[in-house]
Amino acid sequence: MALVRDPYFWKRFSTAVHLDEESKAAEPNTLKPDRTSWLSRQRQKSERSILYGFIIFFIVVFMVVAGVVIWWLAKNNWLRPRPATA
Repeated sequence: MALVRDPYFWKRFSTAVHLDEESKAAEPNTLKPDRTSWLSRQRQKSERSILYGFIIFFIVVFMVVAGVVIWWLAKNNWLRPRPATA
């Protein structure tokens, strides 16, 4: 018996099965069909993961940039108070 070599085969297979089950058991009287379907929950999880990934990425970039700016200011003595000239 040959094994499936495509790494995304089972994901596509599972998605196709769930789509088929949804199309057979479609009930027009349900109040929130998008919340109860497996496929919509998987899409929401994927979108949420992408959003959190971007948020974490921008936080890390902000922290690195802030660190470089503070380092540069400290290196050029901009953080020390200057003596008053009178």
